[in-house]
Amino acid sequence: MMEKNRLRSADIVTGVLLIVFGIWILIEAFQMPMRDSYGGVMNVWYVSPALFPIVIGGGVILLSVNILINGIRSSSLETLKEWKKARKTAVLTDSGYRFIAILLPLLSLVYMNLQRIDFFISVAFFLSFSITVFYLDDPALLRRFLLVYAVQTGILLLIFILKIDDVLNAMYPYSIDIIALGLLIFLILFMRLSIRGKREYRVKFVHAMLMSFITPFVLVPVFRFMLRVPLPREGGIVDLMSLAYYALR
Repeated sequence: MMEKNRLRSADIVTGVLLIVFGIWILIEAFQMPMRDSYGGVMNVWYVSPALFPIVIGGGVILLSVNILINGIRSSSLETLKEWKKARKTAVLTDSGYRFIAILLPLLSLVYMNLQRIDFFISVAFFLSFSITVFYLDDPALLRRFLLVYAVQTGILLLIFILKIDDVLNAMYPYSIDIIALGLLIFLILFMRLSIRGKREYRVKFVHAMLMSFITPFVLVPVFRFMLRVPLPREGGIVDLMSLAYYALR
């Protein structure tokens, strides 16, 4: 595992880059209408399509500031210089993999999955990977998990580019949701098998999975049934939750 001082020095650079990325998300989000009139009815701000990107962008900035502060507190200027020298001699450092592991899930979530895959599955997919790799904090496992996640993202991207999703969804409305759910289950099983024999990692993995699924389980009812905000893609899981909600009312 990378020395803690060098790891925190890399976090300084990563934190700055992610803050810039979060600001860019907010700039794009604020170009969307916060209030508008539909059919003569003025909608309030909390049903704006900009709300969720603002939450994501704001969250990215807050978490990145925390990473940056911890990096500054935990590392010295000399350590940062040593990290920069080591980075020049490496094709892709551990911090590089960490940055890709942050950027790839965010981009795939915001620009691909949320618009085409069930909201619950999209968020669970994003969190299952992101929380696990950074909670375990093992560069070797991060690289293995990142490779699998990148291949799965490539499969989904190919499906969407070739318009295969339109054909499958015409045959059965939840086809892409089923494919994405299958990929998510495979990723979870792969990560679980990769940490067998390591009790500390198994405990962390259980915690990561709980957070990954509790979060969308809370977000869907709050946005869909309390705030009445239409979700980007309401597929199989959201429809099942809607059936359960209206059946129990």
